[in-house]
Amino acid sequence: MKRPAVHFSAWVAVCLAVLTLTGWSTVAHAQRRRGRKATPAATAAPAEKAPEAAPAAAPEPDKPAAEAPKEEPPAAAASSTDDLKLPPEGEAAGTGTTGKPSPELSWQDIVVVPRKAFLKGLRLELSPFTGMSVNDLLIRHFVFGADLNFFLTDVLWIGLEGQYFLKALTEREELTGLQYNRVPSLNRYLYGASFNLGYVPAYGKFSLFNRAIFHWEIYATAGVGWTRSQIIPRDPSNEKFNNDDLTPNVGLGTRLFLFDWLTLDVSIRDYILPDKFENEQRPAGQDAAAAKANATQALVNNVMVMAGIGIYLPTKFSYKSPR
Repeated sequence: MKRPAVHFSAWVAVCLAVLTLTGWSTVAHAQRRRGRKATPAATAAPAEKAPEAAPAAAPEPDKPAAEAPKEEPPAAAASSTDDLKLPPEGEAAGTGTTGKPSPELSWQDIVVVPRKAFLKGLRLELSPFTGMSVNDLLIRHFVFGADLNFFLTDVLWIGLEGQYFLKALTEREELTGLQYNRVPSLNRYLYGASFNLGYVPAYGKFSLFNRAIFHWEIYATAGVGWTRSQIIPRDPSNEKFNNDDLTPNVGLGTRLFLFDWLTLDVSIRDYILPDKFENEQRPAGQDAAAAKANATQALVNNVMVMAGIGIYLPTKFSYKSPR
């Protein structure tokens, strides 16, 4: 009778030990699962039902469920815009090379309107140019000169201009003498200078074959200066005389920005001068002073097409406001 009782007591002790160990492992596993950080994938997946532990084997049966460790909010649910990151150029949105959010860029790096690629404010421009007249059929003038401009702002400047002219008679001038038996009254320009103001009303950019972007601007200029002209006598034996003419000018042009210190300029300008021409009734041998006193005055538009380059000093510039 004693042996069966001993066996029954041993069997009951083994069962209690197994139940106790099983309950402790189940509770520990559940606590570890509650302490993990939730991820988007884990949040979306249905919650697994933890196995129920035996009431007698639970280490803390009276602990309320509300005291369980609180889950931390998902990292992807951040609401502050400062925590949002932008990917480097060439990567997918929201991921880096490893598929994680990039920590290098923020929303402050988003540029809706890019800054101008070229600044001219408080810089000096030296612009050599050349050009030719386009509105006189009998004589053509070629000009060589330079502009020296100082930019008060990025769109407004003041400057000085100097010019030197070379003349060339056209075939039409020779044919006029042969067909009508008359020699036209012509003047040549020697040199000139002016004080100019300039303003930039428009600025833009264009793409060349989808490979390069060029920035350009349209500008208007106006000024007043002086031009020295000289008559071309009908009779080569007569004396020449010079005219000093007050010359206002207006113009329209464009700049193409090539480098931080170099531009390409193209413009058309109209120099308006009240010039004096040799009188058609000038007698042979009349001196220059008398010929000038009897000269014929006319208002002339000398329209020139010019092309040149702009060299900016200093050669570098810096932005004074953040993007």
